[in-house]
Amino acid sequence: MVVFLKVKINFGLMLAPFLVLPAGVASANPHTLPFTYPNETLPKGSFEAELYTDVNPLKVQADEKDPSQGTIWNPDYAMTIEAEYGLSDRWELGLYTVFEAPPLPGGDNQFMFDGLKWRVRTRFAEPGQLPVDVGLYFELETMHDEISLEEKLNLQRRFGFVTWMANLWVEQSLVRPFDSKAQGRSLHFIINPTTGFSFQATPSVHPGIEFWARGEPVPNADNALDKYNDGMHYFLGPALNLNFGQFWWSIAAYKHLNKLGAPNVGEEWGPLWFRTMIGVQI
Repeated sequence: MVVFLKVKINFGLMLAPFLVLPAGVASANPHTLPFTYPNETLPKGSFEAELYTDVNPLKVQADEKDPSQGTIWNPDYAMTIEAEYGLSDRWELGLYTVFEAPPLPGGDNQFMFDGLKWRVRTRFAEPGQLPVDVGLYFELETMHDEISLEEKLNLQRRFGFVTWMANLWVEQSLVRPFDSKAQGRSLHFIINPTTGFSFQATPSVHPGIEFWARGEPVPNADNALDKYNDGMHYFLGPALNLNFGQFWWSIAAYKHLNKLGAPNVGEEWGPLWFRTMIGVQI
């Protein structure tokens, strides 16, 4: 017997320990573009907590036992809690705790712990010292059904009140690593480039636009649906960051450029993708 639990999360209570902020601490390190890491890193000895929430609208069967009932919208949710620490002024450590609520037929979902991510990030110089600011990012993902290595080359250039950022992002993922090949073990090479522009309208308000893509250039799949899901998908949309020093909030909505209409049942990419992020520095 499988029991699905509906979990109601009070995000205010989860973040309450981080909202008692000591005076005189340096400002936080915001993501003005939610999918793209900036060049700046946390100062030595500082700590930042971040909460990501992703919403991906999908279609499921209204009644799994009766296909004649048609389909309904049912979003896929993902929530990531990240703890960041400034090891030095140019080296930053991070730990992610990942949760997911995939959609189920009939309109329900299942809230589940998905795994952990461990990463280190660095930058080569102070912002503006090089023609293009350069940083590196390395991550180990230990998820419930896969182990992945991820590498990013982070680029940034400021033009007055406008900042251009890009992450050249690759990932090697081994699905079901401890199972036999016959049970589904497979290696995937994924690319996830991001780029965009952020504009400083005021010191606290930063609108922007961001593009990101994710998928396998050559999908390692046996059927058309899996090839579509694993293939390259492209998104573009507006973003907004509100920066209040030790607290910041970013939100963005992206249009799926591959497909204009509603997804079919079983497709893992909806017509839009929403992401919101909150960061608090201690």
